[in-house]
Amino acid sequence: MNKFFSIHQVCKSCGLSRSTILRIEGRGLLKPAFVDPKTGVRWYDVLNVCQVTQIKLFLSMGMSYDDIALYYRSNGTSRELLTRVEEKYLHFKWTYEEIKLRLDKQEPLSFEFLDLPEYVCYARRARGTTSEEHYWTMYQLYHKAVEKGYRLLASEPLFVIKERTDFIKGEFKEQEEDYICCIPLEPDSAPEEAVVYPACRGFSCLAYGDYAHVPEMLNALGREIRTRGLRPAGYVRVLGLVAPYVGRDISPNSYVSRLVVPVEG
Repeated sequence: MNKFFSIHQVCKSCGLSRSTILRIEGRGLLKPAFVDPKTGVRWYDVLNVCQVTQIKLFLSMGMSYDDIALYYRSNGTSRELLTRVEEKYLHFKWTYEEIKLRLDKQEPLSFEFLDLPEYVCYARRARGTTSEEHYWTMYQLYHKAVEKGYRLLASEPLFVIKERTDFIKGEFKEQEEDYICCIPLEPDSAPEEAVVYPACRGFSCLAYGDYAHVPEMLNALGREIRTRGLRPAGYVRVLGLVAPYVGRDISPNSYVSRLVVPVEG
């Protein structure tokens, strides 16, 4: 598997023109993973594609290039940017929560109900033990999606479905498990192999911290579900992979994940 992509492949997967990709580079927001010193040909990797899709989303929300540069420069911890995001709260809701959680660092968990949209996903079932294994399965799947030319849906995060219910009783611990990696695609151009997850009501936990804390986050979510008398209607989803969106060097302690359980009613 070639670890690099051509600018043509990036343009096709991200739904952007070559001139836009070059404009993003010219603004200092994107640096190719490799530039051939002899030919000057640019080559990109998965993290480059992640960053381009996030920049595309920010631009669609009305953020300026200066806003986006501030986001990356501060690794998502700018008070000035938070104020700007608050003004567009309805469109920036998840981005707002991500930034605010990093800034406050007071409450590691917050709970809320939300409506999950229908997801059309490029998905792969896998089995593993650690969060790192989940990450690399997702990384490889994302790479394959770009190779196939699938149109990535920038407005929704990647997510993992954990096929377990033991967290509801507060008994979740890291062990070998079945899970499904899901990459949301633009519905109008999704391939036949795509999997559809219907829209549903969900109960959510927004969590601050590295993936090592996922077991305690899940057990806390289960405790809240029991306390509120909620009835799960599906397996828990871990919406994450936030780190590539704010740069390659962000500390794992600054990760933000959203855990969501579909619920009845």
